[in-house]
Amino acid sequence: MKLLIEQDDRYKETEIHIRCGMIDTELQHIIDEIHLSMFSLMVSKDGVISKLSLEEIFYFESVDERTFVYSKEDVFMCDHRLYEIEEKIGKYCFARISKSVIVNIKKIREIKPQLNGRFEAILDNGERQVVNRHYVSGLKEKFTRRW
Repeated sequence: MKLLIEQDDRYKETEIHIRCGMIDTELQHIIDEIHLSMFSLMVSKDGVISKLSLEEIFYFESVDERTFVYSKEDVFMCDHRLYEIEEKIGKYCFARISKSVIVNIKKIREIKPQLNGRFEAILDNGERQVVNRHYVSGLKEKFTRRW
């Protein structure tokens, strides 16, 4: 794989061109990372609306028909339902771990087995999330790829 970067003041916008014979898993990972870095989500906190990069998000949680977005230190609200979020970003580094939670795989420090086939995901900020046994296999697959 070659990486060519051409820097010139005449370019007003950054363009990324990928030329390849076939898209393998390594290249797909790079493409997914590029897409992920370009995606942001509109969130609100205390009446202030702002953009939040997906890389800043630890997890999404749905409570009483409201969707909360958790970053390292803050909690925001967003207008999207979990299934909408999962449709848009689920193929990247996010995985559903229960009926009401979608977690950022990059923010998981470790996964520990618990009772009754459940697991516990420990995030980089120390928070712990229970992984429902129905979602364990999908999480393990994404986690072992380790974005």
